[in-house]
Amino acid sequence: MTVTHHDRIEKDGFTIVRGILTPDQISYYKRASQEVVDYAREGKWPHVRTRGKQFPPWPKNFSPDIWGISGLLNPDLKELLKPFQECYCLKPLLDVASDILQTTNEELSMELFNMLINPLTDFDLEWHRDYIRPEAPEEEEKTELLKDPYAGTQFNLALTEDKCLIVVPGSHKRVRTPEERTKTSNDNRKEFISNQLLVELHPGDVVFYNSNILHRATYSAADLRLTLHGSYGHSLHGKTRAKGVLQHGVAEWLPRFQPTQPQLVQMRSHLEATCKEFEGVNLGYSLDG
Repeated sequence: MTVTHHDRIEKDGFTIVRGILTPDQISYYKRASQEVVDYAREGKWPHVRTRGKQFPPWPKNFSPDIWGISGLLNPDLKELLKPFQECYCLKPLLDVASDILQTTNEELSMELFNMLINPLTDFDLEWHRDYIRPEAPEEEEKTELLKDPYAGTQFNLALTEDKCLIVVPGSHKRVRTPEERTKTSNDNRKEFISNQLLVELHPGDVVFYNSNILHRATYSAADLRLTLHGSYGHSLHGKTRAKGVLQHGVAEWLPRFQPTQPQLVQMRSHLEATCKEFEGVNLGYSLDG
């Protein structure tokens, strides 16, 4: 088993794979994605990320000014769903995820599959770690960073030019510096941080990253963005991943989900086990804002 991507994640907190999609795949998934964007902007899909709100729960009121679309595997998408089932199971993606988590494709658990798009007005996300509160004191932060770092991995798969994600390499495995603590906790939370890096992706490129790397994003209304944003979990670590995954409402529609891809049958069963373990439990939300 190779450890190339695992080692990059361990060192830097992210790893980039260039050209993981073919030109034909890029065109195919780009068309499918644009259909879903149009569908959502017309108010026909309620699971959207409204501009001005960074974390779930997002407001129910409709606005076409959205920066993300959730639930690309949700069966309520009906005929729009098929391309995203295919994409989520692409072997090159699964192989990288397995490398990072040091497991087999058969042990990967289905998690989230969403889309990040350009809003109608510019919008910036604040600095954050996905599962650690910015107000967390240093000892709590240290404990959380050491807790099961390879329970899962997430990715951005670009279908258009993407210069949105900003990360601080190496920050996924250490507590924040005084500068970082100030700039991730003040009223702005969007200021330049020393050693920050802009992740530049071309169509067909993917970046996998540790969800606790310090990161934020800039969303330009003028630049078309179609980036598929998903995650895979390790089936033996569902308890660690439960809050971050189930906060997006997956358990509500999973019983109605019918895989069209053989790989998804096993992956779904792993997620079902997590849903069953936490059935009736209010896990809340990882972050506020």
